[in-house]
Amino acid sequence: MFQVISHTLASNLAASGTATLSYPSGYDRGDFVGGVDHRLVAFQKEWKAPSDFTLTFNAGDITLTWGAGQTTIPSGDILRVQLDQAGRNSTVVGGSSVDSTVNVSVVQIDLGSPAAADANGYVESQDLTSAGVFSVDTTATAAIASAALVGSADYARNVVAAWTGTAVLTVTGTDVYGNVVVESSASGTSLTGKKAFKTVTDVSSSGNITSLTVGTADVLGLPVFMPNGANVLKELENEAAATSGTIVSGVASVPSATTGDVRGTYDPNSACDGSKGFSLIAAIPDASYLGATQYSG
Repeated sequence: MFQVISHTLASNLAASGTATLSYPSGYDRGDFVGGVDHRLVAFQKEWKAPSDFTLTFNAGDITLTWGAGQTTIPSGDILRVQLDQAGRNSTVVGGSSVDSTVNVSVVQIDLGSPAAADANGYVESQDLTSAGVFSVDTTATAAIASAALVGSADYARNVVAAWTGTAVLTVTGTDVYGNVVVESSASGTSLTGKKAFKTVTDVSSSGNITSLTVGTADVLGLPVFMPNGANVLKELENEAAATSGTIVSGVASVPSATTGDVRGTYDPNSACDGSKGFSLIAAIPDASYLGATQYSG
């Protein structure tokens, strides 16, 4: 369910600027925590959170932050904001709606039996120039296309890399749904990625580096948006209760090259080895929501 509010701007709302909104009468922060489908109408166009703007639900008001790089909305314009209640009042008992309830989907997320992590599964030791040429005298894109380098993982999972010579490494590929994903390291000599890649299509460096390896680790991508690790009710390994792993919720801010996964990830306590099967039982407010638009560069 949704609540719609209108707000007249008292001053210009520039890119990355903020506006303070009031809660609808009779509602407060608790009514909207967990909502994911927030929208805004401005310039006769509909904008979606968090790609175009973000909302922060405070104790007494709401902070709307307009997206970076957006056109300034002039003073006097009316913002119409749709606030997602994540299913509030959707439970019915005896013909009457039950107040303060959220209708969620309890789902089992099957993560398969991923193969063992392979630190050089995409790229075995290679030198790489800032022009994007490997020591095999070809670009990453050409090498992967010709199968000289392996560019696909068995399951969407994070990327790891190591090299000699300080640089920023940028990995481009696709997620489990075929959307382009871009992730960059900090300036240094290694990357332990936070995003789940199903394929890697290109690797580039800010400077000339040597002995580059690129491969996979055990952080597995989730197929639906996980709003909070606490939404996971049970972790399973080979259909039995598993020792707790690490669950990272989906990114609720505007994605960038250095933010986490837009849907969230799961790092099992047991190492992947191709035989262990992992799954999660979770209460998801909106099982059709696949997270914010991936950062694609």
